[in-house]
Amino acid sequence: MKTQSFHRASKWLLLNVAGVMFAVGCASDMKSFNQDYGQNLQTAPKYSIKNVNDSHFKIEIDQGSPMTGTGAQRAIYLKSAASTIARTEATKRGWKDWNVDYIQERDLGWKHILVAEVTRKNPAELKGEQPNQ
Repeated sequence: MKTQSFHRASKWLLLNVAGVMFAVGCASDMKSFNQDYGQNLQTAPKYSIKNVNDSHFKIEIDQGSPMTGTGAQRAIYLKSAASTIARTEATKRGWKDWNVDYIQERDLGWKHILVAEVTRKNPAELKGEQPNQ
């Protein structure tokens, strides 16, 4: 009987370790907003930039640590961080004007997640074309 309990416990432990390793591996592309931007936001946002091309990109940003308060309060911190990331990334690309649209927002209890799409306003400038006047 002790052997069966040991094997069950071993299987359970292995599954948990595998789950944690999978979760860590999946989150490896997330960067620390506080570290990259010299901030100290209470939500400790983690972010990644995806679908990068000449006219748009997406920012996925989530709450890296628990914070008391409402989902709306946590969303304000994340939107502020997303705006900063969008401005920095768009400026690096030489964009003069862009829009930030929050296309997804999820509240998973203590963890808030946002997805923002950043779109260049004048993509014609990229090709050396003049916009219609």
